Amino acid sequence: MDAVDVSVVTFRPDLDLLERLFASIAEQAEGLAIRVYVQDNSDGADHTPLIRALPALAAGGMFEAVDVARSASNLGFGRGHNANAARGSAPLLWVLNQDCTVEPGVVRPLLEAAARDAVDVAAWEMRQIPYEHPKAYDPVTLDAPWVSGAATLFRRSAFDAVGGFDARLFMYGEDVDLSWRLRARGFRLRYLPRFAVVHRTYAVPAEVKPLQAMGGVRTNLCLRARYGGAGATSRGLALWAAEVLAPQDFPGRRKGMLRAGLDFAREWPHFRHTAVAPAEAFTPHFSMWDYEERRDGAFVPFRSLRESPRTATPLASILIRTVDRGAWLAQALESVANQTWPAIEVIVVEDGPARSAEVVGRFRDRLTIDYVATGERVGRARAGNLALARASGEWLNFLDDDDVLFADHVEVLLEAALSASVKGAYGIAWETRTEITDRAAAAFDEVARAVVHRQPFDRLTLWHHNYLPIQAVLFHRSLYERHGGFAEDMDQLEDWNLWTRYTLDDDFLLVEKTTSKYRVPASARDAASRQALLDDAYRDAVARQASMRMTTSPRTVAQMVDDYVRSQSLVHVSRSDVRAFVGRRPWLARLFAWRGPVMRRLRRYGNAR
Repeated sequence: MDAVDVSVVTFRPDLDLLERLFASIAEQAEGLAIRVYVQDNSDGADHTPLIRALPALAAGGMFEAVDVARSASNLGFGRGHNANAARGSAPLLWVLNQDCTVEPGVVRPLLEAAARDAVDVAAWEMRQIPYEHPKAYDPVTLDAPWVSGAATLFRRSAFDAVGGFDARLFMYGEDVDLSWRLRARGFRLRYLPRFAVVHRTYAVPAEVKPLQAMGGVRTNLCLRARYGGAGATSRGLALWAAEVLAPQDFPGRRKGMLRAGLDFAREWPHFRHTAVAPAEAFTPHFSMWDYEERRDGAFVPFRSLRESPRTATPLASILIRTVDRGAWLAQALESVANQTWPAIEVIVVEDGPARSAEVVGRFRDRLTIDYVATGERVGRARAGNLALARASGEWLNFLDDDDVLFADHVEVLLEAALSASVKGAYGIAWETRTEITDRAAAAFDEVARAVVHRQPFDRLTLWHHNYLPIQAVLFHRSLYERHGGFAEDMDQLEDWNLWTRYTLDDDFLLVEKTTSKYRVPASARDAASRQALLDDAYRDAVARQASMRMTTSPRTVAQMVDDYVRSQSLVHVSRSDVRAFVGRRPWLARLFAWRGPVMRRLRRYGNAR
């Protein structure tokens, strides 16, 4: 296994917290060649002797070497890590924030994962607890758009090949810049959520941090100049102007934003003249001040096993129905193999001849997996019931063979269900419009992603339409034992029928975090054909509800109706209210004066069609 240099940049550090960081690594360092490099950027008092004297760094400890240096001035985050990298020589460079603590049992597995990985992978990002960064990643390959400087392991040869962090970026966003330069050179970046650090970067969820807000704007403008050219820079400056004019949500905000703009003006020549062109596998992404598409649920917390060990890890069974679609099945299984929950089994039922046995076999060293083929076609519902009957998990989750789960899906839903003492939990799912380029190889282009369902649990709404994508739901085994499985004479919307039965007496819980993706056709013709089948099945599914029975009270029914009306209603605003609102705002009055004739023409055009 390769040696690793641990790089930590400190600034006025909390010595107790810093000791916890080094101790959390030292307790896992036996038999590993770990060298620690610290660059102290603190101004004023000399913290260097105090850092060297920390018990975890003292002579005779678990580290192969310890090197603590003091900066004459505050070098900033990136330059500090570059200084540490220059003093080290190990093939791996582990960049960590001073306020992190490494979770138990992850150091050796992290280094082993890096050793196994392909040479084109340049970095491995760890998950942050309690709040992970919400950027989207590929649930199958775990490829990420960029990696965080808070806790990432770098391949030194790749780090050196692009010159490390840009010294002109003092703080915030320098990790995005380094990531994009690596990707532009053909390197891949991966997110490994099984390996985590505790990083309490927010005092409260969604905390506004002034330095981050202003530093982030400055860096974003710089990266727009380097990667996005004149167009992206112009749009960034327009956003910056809006920030300057926006109401102040903290003292000094407007001055800070003005200063960020002036700093960018000074730095613009450097970033413009070091422009990086897009590459085959890299296109820069600017979304307002962000650099990626984000999953919902940034502040759904994760448990730290160091601080709060689990007392039980109930088994979860992932149930997959497939029909001779080995390449798609492999992607679904890969997303299950990436799950962070430690107790998972997979039941694969092939509806027809055993044509996916080889694909399943490739996962037996990573998953507890049971595979059976029906031999002849029995239908989706019967295949699902076979999977239910073979499952031994306390918790069950269906996964269609062309859908995928983000790595935290089971963990997030199971922890939420246990915490709330409910029999079912469901996350937010991305509906992914997909163009198939090679069906046999499961090659595709994702045209668009959208959240179609974000419905808190409500029985009346569920009786009207299905808002529970099948892979989004984790449910307790007792529901199957009490209500049975799918209606085997249904081939569409069998899952809706299942959910209406399972929730007659038991509530489900919405967890507002994106934990899965399901694919729908991007082609309008294919989508229309699919919808026609669903429309036919809808009438049958509604008719079946007539035979269902539940026991409840009049008060509960009244509350259900009340909740349904509130969830579906719109606030009434009269025309006089609108006129008064617009009349007090001349610019809106001018907009409506222009909009009126245009909308009348559009309505005439729509009626003509």
